[in-house]
Amino acid sequence: MSLNYLHSTESIIRQKLTKALSPSILEIYNDSYLHKYHAPMKNNTNLESHFRIIIVSDAFKGHGQVARHKIVYNLLKEELENGIHALQLYTKTCEEA
Repeated sequence: MSLNYLHSTESIIRQKLTKALSPSILEIYNDSYLHKYHAPMKNNTNLESHFRIIIVSDAFKGHGQVARHKIVYNLLKEELENGIHALQLYTKTCEEA
């Protein structure tokens, strides 16, 4: 694992979600390349701006989808304020998966 990966946005997302939610499944996809020709991204050099995250965790038990998304948004607040342009979330409990 390279030093660059350890400090990448993807790595930071993985670390924060793993620490806080102990997921049984955590899949993170960097979809930034799909958006590089979109007008708002024209002069953007950030290669980590669009993420799709699939997370299965019992920490979501008793919470609806909106509350689950708020949990994730709160955990990733700093990243959302500093470079992440879009975050697509799929959140489930172990029972729902």
